[in-house]
Amino acid sequence: MGKNGQVHFADETRQAALFETMILAAGSDGDVSKVEVEEIYRRVFERPEFHGIHANDLRQAISRAAQQVSQVGELSAVLQSIAERLPDRASRELAFGLAASVSWADRRNHPPELELLKALQKTFELDDADVARLFELAAENAPLPPTEAR
Repeated sequence: MGKNGQVHFADETRQAALFETMILAAGSDGDVSKVEVEEIYRRVFERPEFHGIHANDLRQAISRAAQQVSQVGELSAVLQSIAERLPDRASRELAFGLAASVSWADRRNHPPELELLKALQKTFELDDADVARLFELAAENAPLPPTEAR
């Protein structure tokens, strides 16, 4: 997130990469629903990686980021940019878990959401067991794993 509270795809921070992953998940089916936005809020406020983001800034950031997502050209380029800003395995697992949480917020996974999750799995180099574990946590609204070294 920039100094002015804006999240943008040129932001080189880990925080922005995690946020972008959630926004991509929310918009992947062409509709950002109220429950998906609520899930983004919930995850942002429970995670230490997002410390310092205020509700008003978050509302504006979600709106701007959702507009940007709708204008994204090549998804693989966006995913690669996100992966480069999340170089460690723990951060990539967290990003996948956040995306799974947002896409599952309405208790349904639409084909475009599943396609995004598969693309994230491939880009982040996560195996099926990791994905199953993270998706189970997301489906249960459970806390996602910490990103500190294991």
